[in-house]
This record gives sequence, structure tokens and C-alpha cells, in this order.
Amino acid sequence: MNRTAVLALLFGLAAGCATTESPAPQASADGLVAVRSSTVDQLYLRPGGDLAGHRKVVLLEPVSVQMRDDWVKQQHGNNYRIQPTYPRYREADEVARETADAVSASLAKAFRAAGFEIVETPGAGVMRVSAKVTDMFVNAPDIVSPGYPRSVVRDAGEANLSLEVRDATDGRALARVAHHAIARETPRGNYASDPLNSFWMETVFQRWADNCVAEIAGAQRVTNAGLKN
Repeated sequence: MNRTAVLALLFGLAAGCATTESPAPQASADGLVAVRSSTVDQLYLRPGGDLAGHRKVVLLEPVSVQMRDDWVKQQHGNNYRIQPTYPRYREADEVARETADAVSASLAKAFRAAGFEIVETPGAGVMRVSAKVTDMFVNAPDIVSPGYPRSVVRDAGEANLSLEVRDATDGRALARVAHHAIARETPRGNYASDPLNSFWMETVFQRWADNCVAEIAGAQRVTNAGLKN
């Protein structure tokens, strides 16, 4: 094969590669595909514009909250079991209840702010939203006993946050979000306290809720714009 023929063959191969379309994103078992996001770690949406007609939200399921396995030991120390008369930190179930309430309130606030209607019953155009908090760790609450030093921390805590959105009538998955959040206080260390930790954790819950709703609303706007064109 002469030089001219070789060049022609190479140019033909290059042109073929340039015009080959990128493979479509592979859908998960529930029909969602991964979408790049600058605000959450993982975002999955249902392709085809199924989100577009959903402008109502029903929060049916209580928020599930699980503390990190070592949280009790880290907070109570080795004296938790053998010295029950020592002052005790807030129990894990109390923290979980407060967290569930805070996450639920943050989501409702975020959806309302974005123009969604919160309803109590399923129906056409209604999204069923459920949220979960796992591996939650709240750093060193207040210590009031003279025998305990106060703790200095750089962040209030961390947690894995997930959100699932389904059609309220047929149960189809519409969106899913997963994010690891760290509630930071300041670049330097600060004394830990229950009020400050609660404030910073609630702040990170609200920011996460706002980001989740913004992604859902953004996907709806893109779909509606495409339908008009």
C-alpha cells in the first residue's frame, strides 16, 4: 500500500471516530441515569422528562436517621457503662429525633421556596419524597462536670444524606440524591456545645435540601424548555 493510500485510510478512520456518538448513559435498575452535579455528590434522574409534570410534593415517610456505630462510645467514653452516675450526653435516639425533624422541615421549606405545593395525599403530578440520614456523627456536646475537659473541634459533625423521589401514584423512581455532608464551623478550633452543633448541623441540612430541590427544579426547567421548542 503506497503512502497516499495509507494517509487516506488514516483520515477515514479519524473521521469515523470523530463522528461516532458517545454512548448513552446506562440506566440503573429503576430507570435512573447519573447526572453531573456541582452541588451534590451523586445525582440520578429519570430521562424523558418525567419530572416535568410534578409540581406537588407529599412527604409521607418519616426521615430515617442512623447514628454512626462508634458515636455513643466516642461521646460517653469508657465510663459510660461503668460509671452511670457521671453526667451523660444526650442519647442517640434524642439526637436522631431532632435530626429527623430538622431534615423534614428543611425539605418542606426548600420545596415551598422553589414554588412546589406541599400536599397530604398522593395524586396526579405529585412526588413522593423520602429522606435518609446514615452514619451521622455529632461532635462533642457540652460537658459540665468538673472532671471532664471541654472539647475543641473544627467541625460540628458529618452525615451521609440521601433523597429519593418517586411518582406518588405508580411508584416510578424519578430522582435520587446521595451526598456526604460535613458541618464546618470555622477554619480554627472552637469549643463544642450543643447549641452550636445543632445550629451548624441544621444549616448543613438546609443547604443540602436547597441543593436537592434546585437540581429537581432545574431538571424540570430544562425539560419544559425543550418541550416548548
